[in-house]
This record gives sequence, C-alpha cells and structure tokens, in this order.
Amino acid sequence: MEKEIKNKLKYLINKKKDLLTICEELELKDYEVIGLVELMKQDGELVDYVDGQIIKLKKPLKSNDVYKIPNNLERLRLLLISDTHICSKYERLDILNYLYDKADKKQVNYILHSGDLTDGLSNRQQQLYELKEISYEGQRDYTIDKYPKSNIPTYLIAGNHDLWWVKQCGTDICKDICKNRDDLIYLGSDCEDLQIGKLKIRLYHGKGGGYAKSYKLQKYLDAIPIEERPHILQTGHIHQAFYMKQDNTHCFQTSCLQDLTPFERSMGFSNDKSCWWVDINFDNRGNVYSINQELETFDKKLKKTLY
Repeated sequence: MEKEIKNKLKYLINKKKDLLTICEELELKDYEVIGLVELMKQDGELVDYVDGQIIKLKKPLKSNDVYKIPNNLERLRLLLISDTHICSKYERLDILNYLYDKADKKQVNYILHSGDLTDGLSNRQQQLYELKEISYEGQRDYTIDKYPKSNIPTYLIAGNHDLWWVKQCGTDICKDICKNRDDLIYLGSDCEDLQIGKLKIRLYHGKGGGYAKSYKLQKYLDAIPIEERPHILQTGHIHQAFYMKQDNTHCFQTSCLQDLTPFERSMGFSNDKSCWWVDINFDNRGNVYSINQELETFDKKLKKTLY
C-alpha cells in the first residue's frame, strides 16, 4: 500500500501539483505527505519539501565536489554503460532499448553512463558520412527523442565526442539534452564523483588509449590518493570491457554500444559491445559489504535495427 501511495505521490510531483492538491488527491494530511517525501528522499528519490511546496530536484545535491544520494536499501542494482554514440549510423539503439527494458525487469536502481552519449562532430571530414544528424540541433533533438525513456534515473557525464560540440559552437550538448529529459541527469564533463549512501563511485571518460585493456585503469587509479579512491571506478572511451579489483576499488572499463565504424576499422581499432550489471550489498550500518558483477556482451545477440 505504501509503495502505491509513493508512486502516486511521485506522479503528482512530476506533474508539479501543489501541496494542497497532493493532499486532496492522496486523502492525506500535509504532515503525512511531508513524511512520505522524507522517506522517498532516503530511498534516493530526487524530491524535497522547500518553502511549503514539494519539488522535484533535477540532480543530487553536491557537497565537496561529490554528488550525494541518500540510501537506506540493503541492496543496490546498477547498470553500467558507456559510449552510446547516438546519431552515429553505427549506433545500436536496439541493444540500448533491450538493456533499459531488462533493467526495469531486474529492478535496477540506477543506470550510470560514462560518456560519449552522442557522436558529436569532429574536424575529421569523413565523419560526416558516418552521421545520421550533422547539426547540433539535429543531434540534440534526435537523442532527446530516441534515447530510451525510463523510470530509472540515468546519471551521465560527457565524453570527448560530446565535448566536440563545445569546440564547435560553445554549447554542452549533454547538459542541453538532460534539460529536456527528467530521467537523464547530467553530472558534468569527463570526471565526476557520485556517492549513494556510503557507496563511492567515480565516473571517468578520459582520452587516449593504452597498450593493454588494463593500462588506462591502472594508470588512472594509481594517480588517485588512497584515501580518495572510490568503491567503484567506471571508465569509458576505449570501447573495451575489462574488470579488475585493486585494494578496495572495483574498476570497470565499460565498453561501447556501437558497431565498428569505417574509421575505427581503418585504424585497426576494435570494440566490445557490452555492459556491466553490478549488485552492491550493504551491512546493517550502511557500509559496503560486497560488490558483484556480470558482463553481458552483444557480438551477435541482437539483430541490428535499421532506420
């Protein structure tokens, strides 16, 4: 019953109903509704009671350069994805839609995206032949319309492809897209820290490659002071999947959801179309007790959707 009331309250908040209307719709007293809001906040919902009204927050509150989300759950489920390159002719929206549907069925709490949401526009002229949309407005509107819609919040950072638009026209396309999608929450460019309860996560996109799959992760992790290291380090950019655990940090090199492009093929690059499913368990004090992961790959699993 409580879950049903919370869902209805969430719906009314999304519709920007005032407190009096919400009380009437739910047949509850104002203090009962405010109490439900506090419980929802502890569940990680981005809602708050401010100046006599219940409001929906666009992103978590940031303290000491860390976005913080309350958590009172004993178990969290995450989906880690990266490098979707939306608007590329080689994008895999079929895989992306499959993952969001599966995340809903698995009752995933959060989806984390470590950059290159869009394919952007570089100075390489041949890229024009690889794009479905070549303008800023075209890529923005296409992504707003085509990227899967979900009740699960997706926290994302911008990667180097997204940031090409800053160079081209001085505008952050990820920030612009997320303004138009309540389920997509933009944390910032390239590197951001997110804390869910006591679980510390760093999203990092980066640049360049490496001599082996583990190179980028190892080099970057070694540069983080021990006391600042997260429980989960999620990286993107190199289109390769890799996992390692060093000390108390679980490192996830997250691959892409894009077919190999002609440019990548000519350069001798490869990619792994895959994602990480991650389960986190907490003890009775809210400390991280265990982190378990599963890699799902898509080499020949789904038929490519044609547009």
